Amino acid sequence: MKVELHMGEWMINMGLVGLYRVFEYGRKHEIISEEHKHSVTVKPWGIELDTEVLPQLPRAYFLYLLEEYSVARRECERLDAYIEQVKNEEQFKNHLTAIKKVISDTGKRILKYFPNPELENIVDKMKEIKKYDHMDQLLEYIHAFKNIVNEEKINEKLTFNYFKAAILQSFFGQVSFLNVSKNSLDLDGHEEEFYKSYVLPVINDLQLECALRDSHSIEEISSLLEKQSEYQPFKQLKRAWKKKTLEEVQEYIKTEINKCLLFNERLAFYNFEEMVFSPIGVAKDNAFNFSWHFDSQQPKPLSSLAKLVLLFAPIGSTIYYKNEGINEQTERRLYAGFVQTDATFAEVLQKNNHFRELKKKREPFNKIVSQLVQSVKKESEYVIDHLFFLEFFSDYSSKKTHLHYYHLPMYLAYYFKQYADRLDYIKPYDYREQFVQSVLRGADPIHVIYHYLRDCIKNERSTNGPYIAVRERNRILQFKKGVRDMATTDKRVTALFMQGREIRDAIIRSSGSEKKVTSIAYRLLNAAKAGNRKSFMDTLMRIYMSTDRPMSPIFLNALHERDLDFATVANAFIAGLLANQYKEEQEEVQA
Repeated sequence: MKVELHMGEWMINMGLVGLYRVFEYGRKHEIISEEHKHSVTVKPWGIELDTEVLPQLPRAYFLYLLEEYSVARRECERLDAYIEQVKNEEQFKNHLTAIKKVISDTGKRILKYFPNPELENIVDKMKEIKKYDHMDQLLEYIHAFKNIVNEEKINEKLTFNYFKAAILQSFFGQVSFLNVSKNSLDLDGHEEEFYKSYVLPVINDLQLECALRDSHSIEEISSLLEKQSEYQPFKQLKRAWKKKTLEEVQEYIKTEINKCLLFNERLAFYNFEEMVFSPIGVAKDNAFNFSWHFDSQQPKPLSSLAKLVLLFAPIGSTIYYKNEGINEQTERRLYAGFVQTDATFAEVLQKNNHFRELKKKREPFNKIVSQLVQSVKKESEYVIDHLFFLEFFSDYSSKKTHLHYYHLPMYLAYYFKQYADRLDYIKPYDYREQFVQSVLRGADPIHVIYHYLRDCIKNERSTNGPYIAVRERNRILQFKKGVRDMATTDKRVTALFMQGREIRDAIIRSSGSEKKVTSIAYRLLNAAKAGNRKSFMDTLMRIYMSTDRPMSPIFLNALHERDLDFATVANAFIAGLLANQYKEEQEEVQA
């Protein structure tokens, strides 16, 4: 039986991408049998699925995850990187500590499930490695450890534990094979649980839909319900349809059974809740504001088919770590990202594959956006205008989700096509990511620039990064107004930057102290952040008077904002005031 799985909301699209990836993986590795190698077909509107392949999907699903998140591969790659560093005698002690931690932590997890005298000996002997002269023994122990961790049963167990706890639980909580009571299951046990919880309900429900559509007597439907009497929804239907005629059953279907909110033609016996999609699902008993037709028992009806597709969402997304916050308030979290567009499914699939590859290379967000925009055909402006990124962090235990939407309107698409590489000068990396993500959220990145300038003053960083950030923010504002030629506005920002540099040189010549420059920079930055034009201009006039220099008319923009907004005027000048204050090598201002 073939069913059509149409694209729709982003979580379903994520599931469809994951389903296709698993199927392709299964076909490539001959997990999917020869007769079912064409069971999943890409269509412009989504996927056409032959349901006969469903029993083979659980194995492909878990083998895909075991390869994608292999703990053995991850730990061996870390050790290989440390080996290259530890061979340098000057760095020996620092990297030896990291190697010991990898072997100790991973070794303890292995020994918890698999007693291994050789591994116990390696963990003990590693404590005796302290000098560079012990390099040969160290390399020998690392080699032996890598052989142990690469054993199939060990890698399988550690990898199952990792992706269930770190990846899948944030999507689905502790349902089915994710429940802690199922931790002892092996690969076959996980497959069986997957089939029972997700595949069998789909098969049963689709058979019922076929029977309701094609049957000419109530006996045929009753026979199906009797055959699958252990299936809970069928138990309820069997009681409800007792002594009903075929016409009454069909009327019951129309009036009493809801249709799926994600696949509208499918009968819905489940709910869209935490156990189905934890990031935005709400438990049935708490979903008072979501009730469909005021039905408290089924507030958000969902079909078993949609429930199955959503199970593939973690594989359809791109998983990566991301720092949230700035400086000391940074927190590292595991995010899932996805590219959503109104284009065909083939293009959604292509863009998300590209997104995943870029993230694996740890490309910054500005590069990712730029490359995804460049890949859209010039005539497809509608597609660009309906392209957005989303990412979320979800913690099931605390019932907390951080969901970010990054929309890409046309003016930003034009900006990223022309100037995305200029953002590379914003360093360190975290400030660049914060800047780009603020812009994509439709927020003014000015708060990032304020943090950046204060950080430069406090920690003596090069100030070209904030200057570039000020200039790029102004370019984005101009693009938003419809301006495409940046030559004139760039000259104004550069002129303000150069004014700051000249004033800085004059202050140091007259006072001989860089501390005075820092003090003035703090004062101007506080006025700019507070939006206090009067305080900023008063301080500025005193500076020019004390250095006996004429004040440029360009600063009038701080008051009337005819050519530049106040924040651009203030921050470009402050960035110039701090330029060359420190001994670091500066990038070209005209970058």
